[in-house]
Amino acid sequence: MSDIIRVGYISNVNYAEGTAQVVYKDRDNAVSPYLPFASNEYDPPETDTLVYVVHLPNGGTRGMILVPPYTKGNRPPEGKKGIWRKDFGDGSYIRYDKESKQLDIVSDSVRMERLSVSGNLSVSGSINAGSITTGGNVHIKGNLTVDGNYPK
Repeated sequence: MSDIIRVGYISNVNYAEGTAQVVYKDRDNAVSPYLPFASNEYDPPETDTLVYVVHLPNGGTRGMILVPPYTKGNRPPEGKKGIWRKDFGDGSYIRYDKESKQLDIVSDSVRMERLSVSGNLSVSGSINAGSITTGGNVHIKGNLTVDGNYPK
């Protein structure tokens, strides 16, 4: 069983292929061939990241790299039931709370090609747009300030 599941560290990443080599420090720093990641998303770990590798029982030349495990120095940012969270390593993340059915996207910038809102839209801050077109009525409960000419 010790040859099937191994602990190693990422040594090189082939970003185009989605593969990496792993160095096994407990095996005289032996380096694996390039192996694929067992994941359905593209987020290769950095060099020197601790990973587990599952090898086929017939040798160490084929296998899959499992995503980095949580360890004593690397705990989930929100370890609680009902939370799904994807961190991007720069402070940005996506978080979904299954109980409240709330999705949070935290990033300096979010780009969407199209957004459809079927309920209320609340904005705290400003909306910057080249133009806004509405096909329905516009109701303003507060003041309206126009910088520019109206009507033309």
